[in-house]
Amino acid sequence: MPLMKEEERRQVVEEWNRTEGWYPRGKTIVELFEEQVERTPERVAVEYEGQSLSYEELNRRANQLGRRLRRWGVGPEQLVGLCMKRSLEMVVGLLGVLKAGGAYVPLEPDYPRERLAFMVGDTGVRVVLSTEQHRGAVEGEGIRVLSLDTEWAEVEAESGEGIESGARPENLAYVIYTSGSTGKPKGVMNTHGALCNRLWWMQQQYGLGENDRVLQKTPYSFDVSVWEFLWPLMTGARLVVARPEGHRDSRYLVEVVEREQITTMHFVPSMLQVFVEEEELSRCGSLSRRWCP
Repeated sequence: MPLMKEEERRQVVEEWNRTEGWYPRGKTIVELFEEQVERTPERVAVEYEGQSLSYEELNRRANQLGRRLRRWGVGPEQLVGLCMKRSLEMVVGLLGVLKAGGAYVPLEPDYPRERLAFMVGDTGVRVVLSTEQHRGAVEGEGIRVLSLDTEWAEVEAESGEGIESGARPENLAYVIYTSGSTGKPKGVMNTHGALCNRLWWMQQQYGLGENDRVLQKTPYSFDVSVWEFLWPLMTGARLVVARPEGHRDSRYLVEVVEREQITTMHFVPSMLQVFVEEEELSRCGSLSRRWCP
């Protein structure tokens, strides 16, 4: 027996599924970022605790790192670990991996050693970008670790000119692991093409502009962090990186929203509840987009 009338079936099955739309199918995230660099080279791309990089400077550093990673054998479908706290180095590291054609794997320094060892073994990661403070969390036999804060001089010797990553839309951009709360953690893979599709939809739907400032506060081991990092960098907006653990401090969030004139940010429901109860919330007049799943 049919459960729906014909009009209802047509609405549910056909009309609600008419979601086709154009997006840059033949491009990678790196190409979309580089196109923005060409449009606004001098504009500030990323800011962290009083430090900043223009689009041109960020692109040059990512190119230098990408070239060094290529020398180390990184290319399409090669996974590279990122083991560090939020910082400018994290943004450079993420883009550098993509510039080399590889895919990044977030390795939270605070994770238990057993979980980190499992993720490294499960992915077969042989190259990890880190900082001197956290490299000990992932050092081991067969693992090559590059500390982006203390060993940057050797990366800086590389050319900052454009680099051909070799990646295509069907190649991996990142692998993020589930929490493992229902069993063993599982690596979730995502491609450049799928990511371009999602970010292009977000831009068409919500339209970030050059005056927008996006706060990156979600831990990079969660998928929300991906659009926080990359959406502003492909649209000419400014990426503002929160200090480590800042996402847990509602008072700090109020301060950074006011100081940096943040327009766009994401909350989990529990943190949003705490945030809206802050006495100084009225200082956050710049905030015009708030995501809460």
